[in-house]
Amino acid sequence: MKAATQDHYGLDHITFQDVPIPEPGAGQVRVAVNVASINPADWHLATGTPTFMRLTEGIRKPKHFIVGRDAAGVVDAVGTGVANLKAGDRVFGSMTGAFADYSLAKSDRVVKIPDSVDDNTAAGLPIAGITALQAMEKGEIEGRSVVINGASGGVGHYAIQLAKVMGAARVTGVCSGRNVEFVAGLGADEIIDYTKSDFTDQTHDVIVECAGSRTASELMRGLAPKSRVVMVGPNKGGRVLGPIPEQLAMAARFALSSHKLVIFIAAETSERLSRLATLAEQGVLTTHIDREFALADVRDAYKYLGTNRARGKVLIRP
Repeated sequence: MKAATQDHYGLDHITFQDVPIPEPGAGQVRVAVNVASINPADWHLATGTPTFMRLTEGIRKPKHFIVGRDAAGVVDAVGTGVANLKAGDRVFGSMTGAFADYSLAKSDRVVKIPDSVDDNTAAGLPIAGITALQAMEKGEIEGRSVVINGASGGVGHYAIQLAKVMGAARVTGVCSGRNVEFVAGLGADEIIDYTKSDFTDQTHDVIVECAGSRTASELMRGLAPKSRVVMVGPNKGGRVLGPIPEQLAMAARFALSSHKLVIFIAAETSERLSRLATLAEQGVLTTHIDREFALADVRDAYKYLGTNRARGKVLIRP
Protein backbone atom coordinates (compact mmCIF):
# COMPACT_ATOMS: atom_id res chain seq x y z
CA MET A 1 0.00 0.00 0.00
CA LYS A 2 0.98 3.67 -0.30
CA ALA A 3 1.76 5.51 2.93
CA ALA A 4 3.34 8.69 4.30
CA THR A 5 6.29 7.65 6.45
CA GLN A 6 8.91 9.34 8.61
CA ASP A 7 12.12 7.88 10.02
CA HIS A 8 13.61 11.11 11.46
CA TYR A 9 12.17 14.31 12.88
CA GLY A 10 11.66 17.19 10.46
CA LEU A 11 9.16 17.76 7.65
CA ASP A 12 11.83 17.05 5.02
CA HIS A 13 12.00 13.47 6.32
CA ILE A 14 8.36 12.73 5.50
CA THR A 15 8.28 10.47 2.45
CA PHE A 16 5.66 8.76 0.29
CA GLN A 17 6.36 5.08 -0.36
CA ASP A 18 5.09 1.50 -0.62
CA VAL A 19 4.88 -0.43 2.67
CA PRO A 20 3.23 -3.73 3.67
CA ILE A 21 -0.49 -3.66 4.46
CA PRO A 22 -0.79 -4.02 8.28
CA GLU A 23 -2.65 -6.88 9.94
CA PRO A 24 -5.00 -6.12 12.85
CA GLY A 25 -4.07 -7.54 16.24
CA ALA A 26 -6.30 -8.36 19.18
CA GLY A 27 -8.85 -5.61 19.76
CA GLN A 28 -7.97 -3.85 16.51
CA VAL A 29 -9.64 -3.27 13.17
CA ARG A 30 -8.05 -2.45 9.84
CA VAL A 31 -9.62 0.47 8.00
CA ALA A 32 -9.44 1.19 4.28
CA VAL A 33 -8.93 4.94 4.55
CA ASN A 34 -11.17 7.14 2.40
CA VAL A 35 -9.99 10.47 3.77
CA ALA A 36 -7.80 11.67 6.67
CA SER A 37 -7.37 15.04 8.37
CA ILE A 38 -4.27 16.74 9.70
CA ASN A 39 -4.02 18.59 13.02
CA PRO A 40 -1.48 20.80 14.81
CA ALA A 41 -0.62 17.75 16.92
CA ASP A 42 0.57 16.02 13.74
CA TRP A 43 2.83 18.98 12.96
CA HIS A 44 4.38 18.85 16.45
CA LEU A 45 4.89 15.08 16.21
CA ALA A 46 6.53 15.44 12.79
CA THR A 47 8.89 18.25 13.81
CA GLY A 48 9.63 16.84 17.27
CA THR A 49 8.95 20.21 18.87
CA PRO A 50 8.84 21.09 21.66
CA THR A 51 11.71 18.74 22.46
CA PHE A 52 10.28 17.44 25.75
CA MET A 53 7.53 15.55 23.87
CA ARG A 54 10.20 13.22 22.47
CA LEU A 55 10.34 11.56 25.89
CA THR A 56 7.06 9.82 25.04
CA GLU A 57 6.99 10.04 21.24
CA GLY A 58 10.51 8.84 20.44
CA ILE A 59 13.87 10.27 21.41
CA ARG A 60 15.65 10.18 18.03
CA LYS A 61 12.77 9.55 15.65
CA PRO A 62 8.96 9.41 15.74
CA LYS A 63 7.53 6.39 17.50
CA HIS A 64 5.22 5.58 14.58
CA PHE A 65 6.80 5.04 11.15
CA ILE A 66 3.54 5.75 9.28
CA VAL A 67 2.20 9.17 10.24
CA GLY A 68 -1.28 10.56 10.81
CA ARG A 69 -4.08 9.98 13.31
CA ASP A 70 -7.55 11.14 12.24
CA ALA A 71 -9.39 9.40 9.42
CA ALA A 72 -12.64 8.01 8.08
CA GLY A 73 -13.04 4.85 6.04
CA VAL A 74 -14.41 1.33 5.90
CA VAL A 75 -13.47 -1.61 8.13
CA ASP A 76 -12.03 -4.36 5.95
CA ALA A 77 -10.54 -6.71 8.56
CA VAL A 78 -11.21 -7.37 12.23
CA GLY A 79 -8.83 -8.69 14.89
CA THR A 80 -9.69 -11.13 17.65
CA GLY A 81 -11.89 -9.94 20.48
CA VAL A 82 -13.70 -7.26 18.48
CA ALA A 83 -17.47 -7.46 18.88
CA ASN A 84 -18.68 -3.93 18.17
CA LEU A 85 -17.49 -3.64 14.56
CA LYS A 86 -17.46 -5.80 11.43
CA ALA A 87 -16.10 -5.68 7.92
CA GLY A 88 -18.02 -3.17 5.82
CA ASP A 89 -18.76 -0.72 8.65
CA ARG A 90 -18.04 2.94 7.88
CA VAL A 91 -16.07 4.35 10.79
CA PHE A 92 -14.11 7.40 11.91
CA GLY A 93 -11.81 8.19 14.80
CA SER A 94 -8.23 7.98 15.97
CA MET A 95 -6.00 5.54 14.10
CA THR A 96 -2.36 4.52 13.91
CA GLY A 97 -0.80 5.56 10.61
CA ALA A 98 -3.86 7.30 9.16
CA PHE A 99 -2.00 8.86 6.21
CA ALA A 100 -2.04 5.64 4.21
CA ASP A 101 -4.30 3.42 2.12
CA TYR A 102 -4.95 1.24 5.18
CA SER A 103 -4.70 2.04 8.88
CA LEU A 104 -5.08 0.19 12.18
CA ALA A 105 -7.31 1.36 15.01
CA LYS A 106 -8.28 0.10 18.43
CA SER A 107 -11.92 -0.89 18.26
CA ASP A 108 -12.80 1.52 21.10
CA ARG A 109 -11.16 4.50 19.37
CA VAL A 110 -13.42 4.51 16.30
CA VAL A 111 -17.20 4.59 15.92
CA LYS A 112 -19.66 4.06 13.09
CA ILE A 113 -20.45 6.98 10.78
CA PRO A 114 -24.20 7.68 10.46
CA ASP A 115 -25.52 7.04 6.95
CA SER A 116 -26.33 10.71 6.38
CA VAL A 117 -22.84 11.95 7.35
CA ASP A 118 -20.17 12.10 4.65
CA ASP A 119 -16.58 10.99 5.12
CA ASN A 120 -15.16 14.52 4.89
CA THR A 121 -17.27 15.68 7.82
CA ALA A 122 -16.38 12.63 9.89
CA ALA A 123 -12.65 12.72 9.18
CA GLY A 124 -12.31 16.26 10.51
CA LEU A 125 -14.00 15.57 13.83
CA PRO A 126 -11.84 13.35 16.07
CA ILE A 127 -9.07 15.49 17.60
CA ALA A 128 -10.41 18.97 16.80
CA GLY A 129 -14.05 18.14 17.46
CA ILE A 130 -13.38 16.39 20.74
CA THR A 131 -11.12 19.21 21.88
CA ALA A 132 -13.87 21.73 21.14
CA LEU A 133 -16.47 19.54 22.86
CA GLN A 134 -14.37 19.21 26.01
CA ALA A 135 -13.71 22.94 26.02
CA MET A 136 -17.45 23.57 26.06
CA GLU A 137 -17.95 21.00 28.82
CA LYS A 138 -15.22 22.47 31.00
CA GLY A 139 -16.40 26.00 30.28
CA GLU A 140 -19.85 25.14 31.68
CA ILE A 141 -21.21 27.44 29.03
CA GLU A 142 -24.97 26.94 29.29
CA GLY A 143 -26.68 30.29 29.77
CA ARG A 144 -23.37 32.18 29.72
CA SER A 145 -21.67 34.58 27.33
CA VAL A 146 -18.81 32.86 25.53
CA VAL A 147 -16.01 34.31 23.42
CA ILE A 148 -13.88 32.05 21.25
CA ASN A 149 -10.50 33.50 20.30
CA GLY A 150 -9.28 31.77 17.15
CA ALA A 151 -12.80 31.05 15.91
CA SER A 152 -11.90 30.21 12.31
CA GLY A 153 -9.43 27.38 12.97
CA GLY A 154 -9.97 23.65 13.24
CA VAL A 155 -10.98 23.62 16.90
CA GLY A 156 -12.44 27.12 16.84
CA HIS A 157 -14.92 26.54 14.03
CA TYR A 158 -16.31 23.51 15.87
CA ALA A 159 -16.36 25.44 19.15
CA ILE A 160 -18.59 28.16 17.67
CA GLN A 161 -21.11 25.56 16.53
CA LEU A 162 -21.00 23.55 19.76
CA ALA A 163 -21.41 26.64 21.93
CA LYS A 164 -24.68 27.38 20.14
CA VAL A 165 -25.88 23.78 20.40
CA MET A 166 -24.95 23.47 24.08
CA GLY A 167 -26.90 26.51 25.19
CA ALA A 168 -24.53 29.47 25.45
CA ALA A 169 -26.48 32.70 25.91
CA ARG A 170 -24.25 34.61 23.50
CA VAL A 171 -21.38 33.42 21.32
CA THR A 172 -18.68 35.82 20.13
CA GLY A 173 -16.08 34.72 17.60
CA VAL A 174 -12.70 36.44 17.30
CA CYS A 175 -10.90 36.18 13.96
CA SER A 176 -9.13 38.21 11.28
CA GLY A 177 -11.05 40.35 8.83
CA ARG A 178 -10.82 37.81 6.01
CA ASN A 179 -12.69 35.25 8.16
CA VAL A 180 -15.52 37.43 9.48
CA GLU A 181 -18.12 36.14 7.02
CA PHE A 182 -17.01 32.56 7.57
CA VAL A 183 -17.39 32.79 11.36
CA ALA A 184 -20.75 34.54 11.00
CA GLY A 185 -21.90 31.62 8.87
CA LEU A 186 -21.04 29.22 11.69
CA GLY A 187 -23.68 30.90 13.87
CA ALA A 188 -21.74 33.37 16.02
CA ASP A 189 -23.92 36.10 17.51
CA GLU A 190 -21.09 38.62 17.30
CA ILE A 191 -17.78 38.66 15.42
CA ILE A 192 -14.76 40.71 16.46
CA ASP A 193 -12.05 41.40 13.91
CA TYR A 194 -8.95 41.38 16.09
CA THR A 195 -7.12 43.67 13.67
CA LYS A 196 -9.66 46.41 14.48
CA SER A 197 -10.95 45.70 18.00
CA ASP A 198 -9.80 43.97 21.18
CA PHE A 199 -12.22 41.41 22.60
CA THR A 200 -10.82 41.97 26.09
CA ASP A 201 -12.29 45.50 26.04
CA GLN A 202 -15.60 43.73 26.76
CA THR A 203 -16.27 41.27 29.58
CA HIS A 204 -17.37 37.70 29.05
CA ASP A 205 -18.38 34.79 31.28
CA VAL A 206 -16.18 32.29 29.45
CA ILE A 207 -13.15 32.85 27.21
CA VAL A 208 -12.13 29.87 25.10
CA GLU A 209 -8.54 30.61 24.07
CA CYS A 210 -7.80 28.70 20.86
CA ALA A 211 -5.27 31.13 19.41
CA GLY A 212 -2.81 31.21 22.30
CA SER A 213 -2.23 34.89 21.64
CA ARG A 214 -3.12 36.60 24.92
CA THR A 215 -1.42 37.03 28.29
CA ALA A 216 -2.96 36.24 31.66
CA SER A 217 -3.48 39.93 32.42
CA GLU A 218 -5.22 40.52 29.10
CA LEU A 219 -7.50 37.52 29.56
CA MET A 220 -8.45 38.58 33.07
CA ARG A 221 -9.36 42.02 31.77
CA GLY A 222 -11.88 40.38 29.44
CA LEU A 223 -13.60 38.36 32.16
CA ALA A 224 -16.71 39.18 34.13
CA PRO A 225 -16.41 38.62 37.92
CA LYS A 226 -15.72 35.00 38.93
CA SER A 227 -15.56 33.79 35.35
CA ARG A 228 -13.18 31.42 33.57
CA VAL A 229 -10.71 30.88 30.75
CA VAL A 230 -10.53 27.53 28.99
CA MET A 231 -7.07 27.20 27.47
CA VAL A 232 -7.12 25.22 24.20
CA GLY A 233 -4.28 26.69 22.16
CA PRO A 234 -1.38 27.90 24.34
CA ASN A 235 1.48 29.82 22.77
CA LYS A 236 4.12 27.54 21.28
CA GLY A 237 6.69 28.87 23.72
CA GLY A 238 10.30 27.72 23.70
CA ARG A 239 11.76 24.96 21.58
CA VAL A 240 12.56 22.68 24.52
CA LEU A 241 9.66 23.02 26.99
CA GLY A 242 7.11 24.62 24.69
CA PRO A 243 4.18 26.23 26.51
CA ILE A 244 4.80 24.63 29.92
CA PRO A 245 6.61 27.56 31.61
CA GLU A 246 4.02 30.01 30.33
CA GLN A 247 1.16 27.78 31.45
CA LEU A 248 2.63 27.46 34.94
CA ALA A 249 3.06 31.21 35.19
CA MET A 250 -0.48 31.78 33.95
CA ALA A 251 -1.87 29.24 36.43
CA ALA A 252 -0.07 31.05 39.26
CA ARG A 253 -1.60 34.38 38.20
CA PHE A 254 -5.09 32.93 38.08
CA ALA A 255 -4.65 31.18 41.44
CA LEU A 256 -4.35 34.62 43.04
CA SER A 257 -7.55 35.90 41.40
CA SER A 258 -11.26 35.17 41.63
CA HIS A 259 -11.21 33.74 38.11
CA LYS A 260 -10.61 30.15 37.02
CA LEU A 261 -8.13 28.86 34.47
CA VAL A 262 -8.86 25.46 32.90
CA ILE A 263 -6.07 23.61 31.08
CA PHE A 264 -6.81 20.13 29.79
CA ILE A 265 -5.61 17.36 27.50
CA ALA A 266 -8.18 16.12 25.01
CA ALA A 267 -9.45 12.62 25.79
CA GLU A 268 -10.58 10.85 22.62
CA THR A 269 -13.28 8.45 23.81
CA SER A 270 -15.85 6.51 21.84
CA GLU A 271 -18.58 8.26 23.84
CA ARG A 272 -17.45 11.70 22.69
CA LEU A 273 -16.98 10.50 19.12
CA SER A 274 -20.52 9.13 19.14
CA ARG A 275 -21.87 12.41 20.47
CA LEU A 276 -20.15 14.31 17.67
CA ALA A 277 -21.48 11.81 15.13
CA THR A 278 -25.02 12.35 16.42
CA LEU A 279 -24.71 16.14 16.20
CA ALA A 280 -23.40 15.82 12.65
CA GLU A 281 -26.29 13.51 11.79
CA GLN A 282 -28.71 16.12 13.17
CA GLY A 283 -27.16 18.73 10.90
CA VAL A 284 -26.08 21.07 13.71
CA LEU A 285 -22.35 20.32 13.44
CA THR A 286 -20.50 20.58 10.16
CA THR A 287 -16.87 20.39 9.04
CA HIS A 288 -15.59 23.20 6.85
CA ILE A 289 -12.90 21.99 4.47
CA ASP A 290 -10.20 24.57 3.75
CA ARG A 291 -8.01 22.47 1.42
CA GLU A 292 -7.46 18.91 0.31
CA PHE A 293 -4.08 17.37 -0.47
CA ALA A 294 -3.30 14.09 -2.20
CA LEU A 295 -1.44 11.58 -0.05
CA ALA A 296 1.58 11.96 -2.33
CA ASP A 297 1.64 15.67 -1.39
CA VAL A 298 1.34 15.13 2.35
CA ARG A 299 4.47 17.17 3.08
CA ASP A 300 2.77 20.19 1.53
CA ALA A 301 -0.21 19.64 3.84
CA TYR A 302 2.09 19.82 6.87
CA LYS A 303 3.70 23.00 5.58
CA TYR A 304 0.35 24.63 4.92
CA LEU A 305 -0.90 23.72 8.38
CA GLY A 306 2.24 25.28 9.83
CA THR A 307 1.26 28.68 8.41
CA ASN A 308 -1.63 28.84 10.92
CA ARG A 309 -3.81 30.20 8.12
CA ALA A 310 -6.11 27.21 7.65
CA ARG A 311 -9.81 27.98 7.88
CA GLY A 312 -11.51 24.94 9.35
CA LYS A 313 -9.92 21.60 8.45
CA VAL A 314 -7.26 20.36 6.03
CA LEU A 315 -7.83 16.91 4.51
CA ILE A 316 -5.52 14.30 3.01
CA ARG A 317 -6.94 11.86 0.48
CA PRO A 318 -5.26 8.55 -0.47
